[in-house]
Amino acid sequence: GEIKYKYDSTAVAAAGAIEASLRFMYKNNESVWTAPDGGSTIDVSTKVVTATTTHFSEWGVFGDAIISITANTNHAPFELADGTKLEIKGTMDATVTITPKTSVAVDLPADFSLFTVGAYSGLDIKLSAGTITKATLTTSTATGAAATIAAGMQVACLRFDAEANSYSYIDGASYKADKTMTVDLPKAGFYAFVSASASVSIPLPTIYAEARVTSSTSVKTISYAGGELTLVVQTATDDEITCTKKSNGTAEDPTHKRSIGTFFDIELDTEEKVKKG
Repeated sequence: GEIKYKYDSTAVAAAGAIEASLRFMYKNNESVWTAPDGGSTIDVSTKVVTATTTHFSEWGVFGDAIISITANTNHAPFELADGTKLEIKGTMDATVTITPKTSVAVDLPADFSLFTVGAYSGLDIKLSAGTITKATLTTSTATGAAATIAAGMQVACLRFDAEANSYSYIDGASYKADKTMTVDLPKAGFYAFVSASASVSIPLPTIYAEARVTSSTSVKTISYAGGELTLVVQTATDDEITCTKKSNGTAEDPTHKRSIGTFFDIELDTEEKVKKG
């Protein structure tokens, strides 16, 4: 089956969650929130979160918590759902927003290409106040063909300087054997992960509780105050699905996650296998 939720950005902000990180999770048999096997995706332009699954139970929409830091205090590294870790100190109490990017707004220097680390090729890191005094970023794990660095190639991290409208090379960024990159961040801003031939010179410079019933052989969009849920479900028989929206879940939120007050109990009238997708 397929589940889609059209969210309200205002509710996401009020919940203290990072919009770009919104994902579906379900409560497993141990009452632990778990990501579906096929994962989930978000389209921030249409404000829709999508997941495919063969499992219906209690589902929720979660986003990474907006990170809060205290001035000049050492914090344990903050870890996001995809494995990205950030250890950071700043000159003032502030919130830190991390936004994954899969493209760049300004072309990269000649001969450099974006290098995909997990689900992103760049991160936009912002502080609500003050500046960074010390920060170390460890990316999520690169997967697939892109994870292998061929002989004669290099992987690097570039920071975009908006004032100069150019990229600068971050010295000391390293691509490790576990296929993550570690980068010391000199300041907030946009960081791009790139690859190039080793011979290329480094550049300088919201919602109410109400059950809705639909058939398991149809595509159904169910509207609730503050959002819309779309179910695409296929079963062997014309089964009946009941979907109840709630503002609270029945298990504790995952670590470093913020619920946006969006939970669904999705149940089949007659238990049977749901086809994925």
